[in-house]
Amino acid sequence: MTGRPDDPSRRRPWLQSMAALAVAALIGWGCLMGATEVVESLRTGVLNNRKGPDILAAEQPVFYWALIGFYTAATLTAAGLALLVLAIAVRDLLGARGPDR
Repeated sequence: MTGRPDDPSRRRPWLQSMAALAVAALIGWGCLMGATEVVESLRTGVLNNRKGPDILAAEQPVFYWALIGFYTAATLTAAGLALLVLAIAVRDLLGARGPDR
């Protein structure tokens, strides 16, 4: 069954787009904080561990670089997700859905 014009999900499409923009902004802010933490850790050589002892690059290089790689991959993945959600929200806000709609 196709969606009817009075379907609750079609009444306020701009609201869904604005919510998607808010989610993209929140994810982007988290990416910025994560990237700042990674850059600061690379600059100082110390991975700031909030719940335990800090990890020093000189004392535990394998563990340090494994965690830096993991944090970098997670930050880049989240940035890609933020860009995807942002692109979808902008597309929906501008109404560029193609000739079939």
